[in-house]
Amino acid sequence: MSKTRQILMVLMLLSTTAASYAREAKSPLEGKWFGRLKVGTTNLRIGLQISREGEGYRVDFYSLDQTPAAIPMEKVRYADKILSFEKLPLQISYSGTLIEDGRKLKGIFVQGVPLSLLLERVDEFPELVRPQTPTPPFPYASTDVEYTNRESGLKLAGTLTVPREGRRLTAAILITGSGRQDRNETILEHKPFWVIADYLTRNGVAVLRVDDRGIGGSEAGDGNETSLDFATDVEAAVNFLRSYPRLNPKDIWLIGHSEGGYIAALVAARDRKIGGIVSLAGTAVSGKDVLIEQNRLLRAAQGVPKATLDWFMPLYSELVEIAISEEDLEKARLRSKAALDRSLSSAPIALRLAGGPVLTQQVDAIAKQLQGEWMRFFLVHDPVSDWSETRCPVLAVFGKKDLQVPAFQNAPVMEEILSDRAGKTYSILEYESLNHMLQHAETGNVSEYGKIEETIAEEVLRQMRQFILGQKR
Repeated sequence: MSKTRQILMVLMLLSTTAASYAREAKSPLEGKWFGRLKVGTTNLRIGLQISREGEGYRVDFYSLDQTPAAIPMEKVRYADKILSFEKLPLQISYSGTLIEDGRKLKGIFVQGVPLSLLLERVDEFPELVRPQTPTPPFPYASTDVEYTNRESGLKLAGTLTVPREGRRLTAAILITGSGRQDRNETILEHKPFWVIADYLTRNGVAVLRVDDRGIGGSEAGDGNETSLDFATDVEAAVNFLRSYPRLNPKDIWLIGHSEGGYIAALVAARDRKIGGIVSLAGTAVSGKDVLIEQNRLLRAAQGVPKATLDWFMPLYSELVEIAISEEDLEKARLRSKAALDRSLSSAPIALRLAGGPVLTQQVDAIAKQLQGEWMRFFLVHDPVSDWSETRCPVLAVFGKKDLQVPAFQNAPVMEEILSDRAGKTYSILEYESLNHMLQHAETGNVSEYGKIEETIAEEVLRQMRQFILGQKR
């Protein structure tokens, strides 16, 4: 090789290396960043995925303990080592400075109140460990199935797991809680319905778990559905299983979580041939009562001072009553704003100093949240009459650290209802350390759900199996 050619190759190599360094110098933010946001007594795991987008940057925000989904940020700016972005619909903003030779971002995160947030470069976000998620080989048949809800005309899709041996098998249908969820009721990589289906099928019970409308393989409705509509989806599942080979048509159980618990009661009240119900953190009082108590408990768990709660909760109760009585959203927003104005003079001094606009935004967001067909039905429907009309065996499970469907509010009412009805077979279990997801928990706060490795307590699985098979027809 000639001397000149060697020199040219060295120059090309140096040029390529220099260009690489130049790109790195121009992109000090690209990659993943991780930190913990202290909200009251809770530490939320926060992640940023930053990438180049044209001449600027794209920021995907992750609240890793609340949802695995990326939230794309808006108005992303970077200059003089300061990164800022916001998401107006969520009232989120952040401004941070690059420090320690680009290894950390130190700044302020705002969502209602300003909080310190220190982020560090990482290769990957911390992995979520889920030891109960089933893994093959499976000692049962697993089949993807489809059927039609004749009332709505919608196609529904799910997975049916059936023991390989036996005839006239007991079967169960899993019913998800509120919000659109997949057949596994996946949340933060927990898949509780898959865990339940795997456990019960290994113990001789066929299990059908189904995608909610508009999720996975199930067709979407018009978006105005209520729990009554979802009950017809469950009835379609019951009819499907009653004609399925090797299953006992007289021994079809309904296992519902949260909202799914009282949907199970709706169905069983109309169908006396249902084999039984397992209600997991299901309600026994009206949605209005549940929502008000839920808000009080969750806000307290997030560190909201008692004085603030004492002022806010009567206002929140009034906002709920406005939502129930006023179907027009704009009128509901105006009445909600008027309710805030009336109560603002008695607010704690810290809230008054924070300014009316912030509180006005929050109250307006609540007014919007409380509107809609599903919410209206949830608020006014009292499941007492549904539970009273059931005649099948019922197992009701509650966690005393449940902040969403409080055991102290619902379990005594469930006891009173079930003891007075014609069908006398029932069992109510309250577990001291379980949360709404029926995990062993420290506080019960929603932010713990993703941090806990356990998907559902083994003792709950055992009690479900024993109760269902103990009633075998």
